[in-house]
Amino acid sequence: MRTVGRAGLALRLTALAMAVLGGAAAMLGPVPAVGLAGRPVASSRSGPVERRPARQAPDVNPVAARRVAFRAHSARPLPDVRLAAPSPEHAPPDAAVILAFSVPVDTVATQESFRIQPAVPGVIQWPDPTTLAFQPLSPLAFGTTYAVSVSAMPAGGSGPDGGGTFRFTTAHPAPALPVPYTLTFDDCGTAQAIHGILDALADRGLHAIFFPTGMCRDQFPWLVPTLLAAGHRVCNHTYSHPVLPRLSNAAIATEIRRGVSVNCNLFRPPYGALDASGRVVSVAASLGYRIQLWDVDTRDWAGTPADVMVAMIRARGGVVLFHMHGLHTIEAIGQL
Repeated sequence: MRTVGRAGLALRLTALAMAVLGGAAAMLGPVPAVGLAGRPVASSRSGPVERRPARQAPDVNPVAARRVAFRAHSARPLPDVRLAAPSPEHAPPDAAVILAFSVPVDTVATQESFRIQPAVPGVIQWPDPTTLAFQPLSPLAFGTTYAVSVSAMPAGGSGPDGGGTFRFTTAHPAPALPVPYTLTFDDCGTAQAIHGILDALADRGLHAIFFPTGMCRDQFPWLVPTLLAAGHRVCNHTYSHPVLPRLSNAAIATEIRRGVSVNCNLFRPPYGALDASGRVVSVAASLGYRIQLWDVDTRDWAGTPADVMVAMIRARGGVVLFHMHGLHTIEAIGQL
């Protein structure tokens, strides 16, 4: 018996293992090469290649698909619409409803779709193909929220409608008192306080006379345009709110000239301070102003309760003195 060395035995075992593995490989077929991420890489060997089934496309909303296709291919874009008038809050009872479209629309179809709730009789006019104006034939109800809805199709085209629903609220009725009164507001205040007063007046359908200082105008450049746009008067209350009788005639004139006045000849001296010799009245008159004081001093700056101020106004009426920085002024306006 021939003795085989360790090296020869190892060679024979290696050859036997390769033969066994080769037979197994022949039975299993070609094994694809594997890349770094464990994915099959391209092979030059011929033979069947296993392919994964194609991923199915997600379900598509047919309505959404038509809208996308229309927007992508139509020369007539989907019309947008906005409520141009009235303001969403504090609308006057005689307000007209104006809708503005981004493109010309089919006026007949759009007019047929127009709705206002609560229902109001009115007339629809078209100043142009992008503007619908609805004028009520009777006043709108006070303190009421109206909903206006409309749909629209581009003029001369087909496709999905544009449109929307809009809401606005009318102002509360102005208070009915046994005596007439005029509300006036002096000095200045924080931006929040001033806007609060304007909102309270608009909610009651009231207009007032404002006497801001020139310094207030400089601090809030939006103040005077906002007051005028809301229908209020803007009159003179000097520039820096000094005690005028303590100044020279020239200094009084400078304070008045630098004050705020827009088509108003009323002048209210700070603190209502006038001198016995009439210098303040005389200087103001030389500049075209007449003095405007008050009948009811609410002392709102000192914290007078709202119900007390309202009782003072109802008891006397006339010109009422408020301030733009009164502690309970907004509350009092709401109770008038």
